[in-house]
Amino acid sequence: MDRGLLIVVGALLTLALVTGILSFVKAGQARRLRDRIATAGSIRETELVATGLPSIRLKSRESLPLVDRILKFLRFNPDMPQEQIIPWPVVVVVGVLVGVIAGFFINRLTNMSFAIPAGAITAFFTIRLIFTWQHNRYVDQIFLQIPDAIGQMVRAIRAGLPVAEAFRGVATELASPLRDEFGRLLGDVAIGRPIDQAMMRLYWRTGLTEFSFLAVTLGMQSQTGGNLAETLENIADIVRKRVAMAKRAKALAAEARMQAGILMVLPFIATLAMSQIQPFYVDQMFFNPKGQRMALVGLGFSLMGFLIIRWMIKKAGSD
Repeated sequence: MDRGLLIVVGALLTLALVTGILSFVKAGQARRLRDRIATAGSIRETELVATGLPSIRLKSRESLPLVDRILKFLRFNPDMPQEQIIPWPVVVVVGVLVGVIAGFFINRLTNMSFAIPAGAITAFFTIRLIFTWQHNRYVDQIFLQIPDAIGQMVRAIRAGLPVAEAFRGVATELASPLRDEFGRLLGDVAIGRPIDQAMMRLYWRTGLTEFSFLAVTLGMQSQTGGNLAETLENIADIVRKRVAMAKRAKALAAEARMQAGILMVLPFIATLAMSQIQPFYVDQMFFNPKGQRMALVGLGFSLMGFLIIRWMIKKAGSD
């Protein structure tokens, strides 16, 4: 009873910690918006103009404080609430429930000193998994829309419209989520931010290299001139090839994903077959404490192997 109480207390503390961090970030969004309006066109833009055009290299902009590091680990971006199809309080509650269940079963097989940290780690990784899935889903949808957006910009520029009007056409005619992001980009331009720097902020939010290409192109064109429509058309062709390659890589990885799923399900199928052939062995596995520990270790290794295979497939597809 005492152990169960400690698990519940640990779960509540984990829930309070994560909820407090996310609530603190949400409460600070209005302050960041005021700072964003106050500093538009001054500090960040002055520094970037002094150092030249923005770089397309993937690097961290600045050292992050502890709260931002925790949010980055959880893959929760407070600047992109539109990517969260599941409200963040629900995600936190689900993660804590999974952590409580994991801690309860681990406590039955080991001891409390190991069950509490294992449950907390499970809760954090469950929250991170859900936030990561939402973010990747949102970014993938934007990535598939980029060629159409650039193509529409090229047609608008060739028709004689300025770049801002071309961006406004993308923000009004394309479907979400890219329409929402370009609407936010136009909001940055409306408060005095240059177009190339507004595009760079879009790159910082999504992490898509294509937006960095566009930011550099727009910055170079504003300083040196040139045929912007032809340059954007070349970028659109490159992005279309990248999208086609990403789809092809996903199709080629289908076999590997199927094999990973089979490897994950095969132990359960073998256990079910063994329960029909030799029930004694299965009873020893589920009702004997040593067998329960072995089952828990086996389940943990199976889950770890599935996640590693999934990570390798995703890494190979991104390369």
